[in-house]
Amino acid sequence: LYALSNKASPFTVGVLLALYALVPALLAVRAGRWLDEVGPFRPLLLGTVMMTAGALLPAVFPYATADVAPLLVASALLGTGFMYVQMTMQNLVGTMSEPGSRPAAFSMLALGFSTSGLIAPVASGFLIDSIGHRLTFALIFLLMTVSVAILFAQRALLPAPHPQTSVIESRSAFDLLRFPAVRNVLIVSGMISMSWDLQSFLIPVYGTGIGLSASQIGLVLGSFAAATFAIRLAMPTLARRYREWQVLVFTLFTAALGFALIPFFHTMLPLMAAAFLLGLGLGAAQPNVMSLLHDRAPEGRVGEALGVRTTIMNSSHVVLPLVFGAFGSVLGAGPAFWLMAILLGTGGWTAWRRMNVERPPDRDKQP
Repeated sequence: LYALSNKASPFTVGVLLALYALVPALLAVRAGRWLDEVGPFRPLLLGTVMMTAGALLPAVFPYATADVAPLLVASALLGTGFMYVQMTMQNLVGTMSEPGSRPAAFSMLALGFSTSGLIAPVASGFLIDSIGHRLTFALIFLLMTVSVAILFAQRALLPAPHPQTSVIESRSAFDLLRFPAVRNVLIVSGMISMSWDLQSFLIPVYGTGIGLSASQIGLVLGSFAAATFAIRLAMPTLARRYREWQVLVFTLFTAALGFALIPFFHTMLPLMAAAFLLGLGLGAAQPNVMSLLHDRAPEGRVGEALGVRTTIMNSSHVVLPLVFGAFGSVLGAGPAFWLMAILLGTGGWTAWRRMNVERPPDRDKQP
């Protein structure tokens, strides 16, 4: 918004968004290894400091004199800093919770991120209208400074680093894919990430194409968001009754049905229903993916596995809008939705076949 208010081109805005995802994608695996080696405090500190610096730059350097350069650096710092914080929080939740309660614990974490994602844009918009962009960045800088102070004050509560007996620095992180249990979880995680990116990108395109207004498209997207929040709120109860893979099979088939239905509807209310169905599926995925990944990753390599997952997700954020945008421009949005439905349905069938035969591997055993 700051760049657009200063008449930045759409390409410049695209570069800003790409830097937020691309730099973390390149660093995520190395960051995960470092997290395994040093424990949570230093990655949390680095992440919060990077985000603090990212908020400070646009506040200190006016766009009128420094142009877009501070925003480019800030995007990379904010994206990379958030990656460190998010991966460390995910690792902490898995480490500090019991195996049977991990899906519920990760659901609470996901609810926290969802709540932040709901409140922050609204609050930022009101602040920008009230005090301007630079003062809003300055306020965010102050909040991040408080976060750094809290982290130092509470560092004694963080667990110590895990003894490193099995991590071999020269080993490729992607040899984690040699573990079938880890590979299966990462494949499902990648499909869910693709689905999330596709709905956020193509639903506005499809809605515009069938003549929906901006507010109607917003209500369709809001229906999706409401469903993700509702299913995550119910996840602690569901986790007591269903295993992770059972929930992921539900996720894949439900999301496939939601994508398949969307092109058949041309008015707002049916599209809201399809988006709600899609949200129920995709919203249930992350807590169970995180629980499985923590359980299945080899001993001492959970952070590395999180890094591989983050690389896959952020690469999806960068590549998929381009791929499906080109696909949709040639064949229309409908076939793109159906293609994703076929992929998810195939993934659901494969996950259903593996659901009853997969067992957690010996985490002390390396391939």
